[in-house]
Amino acid sequence: MQQELDAVKQQMQEKIDRITEPGAVVVVDIGIPESVRIFVDRFDILLARPIIGADGSVSGHYYWAVCFEVGFDQGGPQNVRLFKMDNVREERDDLVHFTDHREYSCFIESLDVVDTMGRSDFKQWRQYKNYKMDAFERLYANFSSEAMEMALNWEKPL
Repeated sequence: MQQELDAVKQQMQEKIDRITEPGAVVVVDIGIPESVRIFVDRFDILLARPIIGADGSVSGHYYWAVCFEVGFDQGGPQNVRLFKMDNVREERDDLVHFTDHREYSCFIESLDVVDTMGRSDFKQWRQYKNYKMDAFERLYANFSSEAMEMALNWEKPL
């Protein structure tokens, strides 16, 4: 079973990587006219969990993921977000829709060609990050470990 979950996790990570490679945003519809828009530095699938149907078979999967926002090294943990990705649908090659653990509708989408300011900011961020890659790898590992612990604790029965 664990090998199957690892394979499902890897498949989702490959989809997400394809979307984030040119630069991406996560849009979170919080139910007011303005949505939260997050420029994505990195979006990592932490783990996959099966959804068991009424007949006892696996009817799908949900995922826990950690999203690092562009500039997270300056803002700290408030710019690193944990998402439970439920009801995941690949709408297009460059767009995945999901519902998070707060029941908000979320999209992860490649930066649009017309979003020239976003692309410029993203390019500058990548140059900065590449200059300090060792430090960033430590930050990714630390925050990912904390996010994994939070996800596992979230799933513990009360």
